[in-house]
Amino acid sequence: MNSDNIKNEIEKEISSFISKKMIELRKKTGKEVSDVEFIPIETMSGLQGYSIKIKLI
Repeated sequence: MNSDNIKNEIEKEISSFISKKMIELRKKTGKEVSDVEFIPIETMSGLQGYSIKIKLI
């Protein structure tokens, strides 16, 4: 499997996970997600991950 195929597969998995969590949040709060913001967490050695902010309406 080449790197493009791996990247595409991981993107699909992340998208699916986010969609499932948005549905879970809607069920638990009764509110819709209006925005999801990804804030990079960077250190001197590079990107370490993301902090996520979710806005509900």
